[in-house]
Amino acid sequence: MILSDEELVVYELAFHLKMPVYKLVDEMPYEELLGWMAYFEKRPVDWRDDDRTFKFLQTQGVKAKPYEIFPSLKSIYNPTAKSVVSEKGVINPTQFKGTSIFNKLLSARGGDKLEFMKEDPNEIPSDP
Repeated sequence: MILSDEELVVYELAFHLKMPVYKLVDEMPYEELLGWMAYFEKRPVDWRDDDRTFKFLQTQGVKAKPYEIFPSLKSIYNPTAKSVVSEKGVINPTQFKGTSIFNKLLSARGGDKLEFMKEDPNEIPSDP
């Protein structure tokens, strides 16, 4: 089974909310789904652990920026980053590829074989 970008986000959200996908899709209003997606963009899962680890690394002499080591800290230390969800409520796949949720998906088993990774980000998809 190959999931679309939107489906990947829904599954990731359901996982972190500890809620079955069917229940999330059937019961959660779309506006709330977008709200949760925006929340996890600004406060990625486990960002506090990454931040704590980064501060430890700083005490050991690491000079890199936090988000260079931990992509989850990009939205914390660089809050001007663009939202993955547009004003119309559509996920931008090009920007989604830079999120911490996406990085977690890549680290999952088989995550490096996601089909949409092979697509040209500049290509405009045609409607079927």
